Amino acid sequence: MNDKILCLLVAFIFSLTADAQEITETNSDIIYQRALEAYKNEAYPASLKLTKRGLELAPEYHDIRILQIRNLWALEELDAADSDLDYLLKEAPEYVDVKPLVYQRITKFENTLEVLNFIEKLSQIYPEDTRLKIRKAQALLKNKQRKEARALAMDLITMKGISGADRYILQTLLNRTVSDEIGLNYQYINFSEDYTRNDSWSSISAEYQHNFNRTAVIGRVNYSDRSYDQGTLYELEAYPVFNDRLYAFTNIGISDGTMFPDVRTSASVFYNFAKVFEAEAGGRMLFFNNNAYFTGIVGLTAYQGKFYLNARTFIGPERKGNLVQNYQANVRYYFKNADNYLFLRMGNGISPDERTIFTQVQENPALEAYYGNFGINKSIGIHHIFQLGAGWLFEDITPEKQGNQFIGTIGYRYRF
Repeated sequence: MNDKILCLLVAFIFSLTADAQEITETNSDIIYQRALEAYKNEAYPASLKLTKRGLELAPEYHDIRILQIRNLWALEELDAADSDLDYLLKEAPEYVDVKPLVYQRITKFENTLEVLNFIEKLSQIYPEDTRLKIRKAQALLKNKQRKEARALAMDLITMKGISGADRYILQTLLNRTVSDEIGLNYQYINFSEDYTRNDSWSSISAEYQHNFNRTAVIGRVNYSDRSYDQGTLYELEAYPVFNDRLYAFTNIGISDGTMFPDVRTSASVFYNFAKVFEAEAGGRMLFFNNNAYFTGIVGLTAYQGKFYLNARTFIGPERKGNLVQNYQANVRYYFKNADNYLFLRMGNGISPDERTIFTQVQENPALEAYYGNFGINKSIGIHHIFQLGAGWLFEDITPEKQGNQFIGTIGYRYRF
């Protein structure tokens, strides 16, 4: 028993000695290293005690103060951390690790107005900081100040040298700042003389879009006239946004089943990663004459400067013993904002998203098709958006016979 008491007494005396060494240490570099080690081991109170001692010895030792802020955050002592952050913003705003602290502090506010007030204060210190302005636009949108958020995002996306990651954020934000849109699109298809029935086709679609906070909902009517028959497809789709990295696409459509599927359903999930990449995974289900046909989809998008680069693959359905496949590449070059760009699409096969011509695949699933189209999307003012496109499709009509199609499109959207 006496041996145990003696061991406990020795341990107690040793701890007092160690504690005294912590308090009386005068080398600030050693104190910082010991505090950093304690922080890495999640011993936040011990690390905080060391940083306080270090700042008593060297108030201008910024690395120690930055570590102290991180300790205070870990202990949820935000007011004390803010005092240290205010000191750094006043005395060393350009110190290498101060801005990362600023961006992280923004995420810790629970009230959007507090975020806006904090960013307003920071704008006096960092008037040219693009990331802070983007954060402000995001906060304005979250605070339901759509017009203000859109105006700021429009200014930012026109800046020279904007990174692909920032452009992605701004384009997503701009899409979410629109309250209502109406659109009208016309498509004309002309067939070469190789086709038995080479009368031109035309289709027109009208749609209305409304944004409910972060979710866009669209109602659309598609009418197609193929000279020998007509058909109408009614669609409802939505783009629910779960967070800044994850959103989805869902669609359901019904028709009389003559030229469009009886029912079509679609769903995809989009995830942003590594700042400039966006991955897609989803599928389409089409119902013709009580038969279901499934298409799986994978896609990858990269935002590089003013370029949008996308690759998508559609696999399925299996039709008449043949697996329908579509591979496509999409490129956009943006001018001053998300509404002004040139676009190009090239691919092999026809995807189920090509509503007006996908029935050709249903009829001839084993035959090859190659296509390309290009065009321009142009905004005039803040309300009017025009799109003009032209394309060419080369396909097998029969195993021994090929044909060409010219596809022209024109569209108009009004935002309000």
